Amino acid sequence: MQKPIPGPGTVVGANVRLNGVIKDVNDIAVHGHVEGEVISDKNVLIGETAVVKGPISGQIVTVSGTIRGSVEAHIKLELLPTARLYGGITTKELIIRSGALFNGKSAMTADEKGEEEKDSKSKETDEDQEKTEEKPKELEYEREA
Repeated sequence: MQKPIPGPGTVVGANVRLNGVIKDVNDIAVHGHVEGEVISDKNVLIGETAVVKGPISGQIVTVSGTIRGSVEAHIKLELLPTARLYGGITTKELIIRSGALFNGKSAMTADEKGEEEKDSKSKETDEDQEKTEEKPKELEYEREA
């Protein structure tokens, strides 16, 4: 397999109509019309003039335009006020700005390691609270004795 060449990524201009798959290891910005998949190993920007019919996948997906299809954002999905999204979404972090339209189902993914750490910290906090609650009782008993 060939090593990816660093560069600015892919830009679909506002006057471009494209049918097919767009796949890039770098960022992808869509300002025109795309019928097909949009897949990036990095970030995807769907501009205000963009219309995408098909699935979108990227690390961080930012939407100002219209999407009719599923979106998978591995880190974060942000729907800006002019966004129109009709389809399912899967992401760790979801931001929907006032004015944006989202019609579909969402699934929030979690980092398993992060969840284990949270559970561990939660247990430690519970144990600390129990110890803290016990100490004042002991002091009260000492005063009474």
